[in-house]
Amino acid sequence: MKSLWILLLIFLFCLPVFAKTEFPDSLLIGNVKVFIHPSAKSILESEQKRLGSSKKFVEGMKEKMRFYFPVMEPLLQSAGIPTEFKYLSVQESGLNPIAVSSSQAVGYWQFKAGTATDVGMKVNTQVDERKHIIEATKGAANYFTRNNRVLNNWVGTLLSYRIGLGTAKKTPYVMDWVGKSDIQVDSSTDWYVLRFLAYQKFWADEFKKDDSLGIQPANQAKLICYDNSCGKNLYEIADELNVSYDDLKKYNPWILNDYVPSDKNYIIYHPSTVTFFDNTIQIPEILQPEDFLLPPKKKLDNPQKE
Repeated sequence: MKSLWILLLIFLFCLPVFAKTEFPDSLLIGNVKVFIHPSAKSILESEQKRLGSSKKFVEGMKEKMRFYFPVMEPLLQSAGIPTEFKYLSVQESGLNPIAVSSSQAVGYWQFKAGTATDVGMKVNTQVDERKHIIEATKGAANYFTRNNRVLNNWVGTLLSYRIGLGTAKKTPYVMDWVGKSDIQVDSSTDWYVLRFLAYQKFWADEFKKDDSLGIQPANQAKLICYDNSCGKNLYEIADELNVSYDDLKKYNPWILNDYVPSDKNYIIYHPSTVTFFDNTIQIPEILQPEDFLLPPKKKLDNPQKE
């Protein structure tokens, strides 16, 4: 009997996380209520099914979100950006600081070098702030703020992150959304917006489920921030913090040499528990086209942001 229970537990653990439920009729993104046309629901549900097809992936990504979101959320809030946008970084890079797309977009928020510098980030031979969670999130907030001044709709602004402001202004339904607090999406809406809605709903539900069950992850990593780094060598900082040089280098890929530039006092990162950190986690694929209708692997293939 005991062996049967063990087999049952193993079976339950291996089941997909996502239990098929009908996608809601609306979602709130910032101050915008997004109504979901029935034609879009199958696409959204298929995307959620894909995300929930691997328990290992879901748990690994939630660990990363618990690690990075407490840093990102205050930055977005202070800039007046909807906190739901934090899930866009998950969609863009899987919260992988060294992610590089086929179009050479880099980092947490997947910026090309020219656009990154345009929104205030430094990309040079010493540092690449696209790989620094605070600097990259500040840059993304600048981008969102700038475009929302023109589009005056957070969902339209979100789409402009993929297609650029110029193209967004030429997209009829985006211009129809300008200034509106109620909009509708359907199957003809750009895949990027639909994917974001699926991501936001899926991951928010995952955390709500954990909260309702009282789940507290054991040995959850916390981000240790060290802000006395200006002009220091990484070996010097490693000795000061009593951590390994290799760990500092690994968790701070934005430092391209062995020293922090003296023109800015950057925050250095080190997690208090490092076992969670795995940038090899990939979003699971569903091979059947009828189950997943959106373009595969687009999360890293963004055109130049204008």
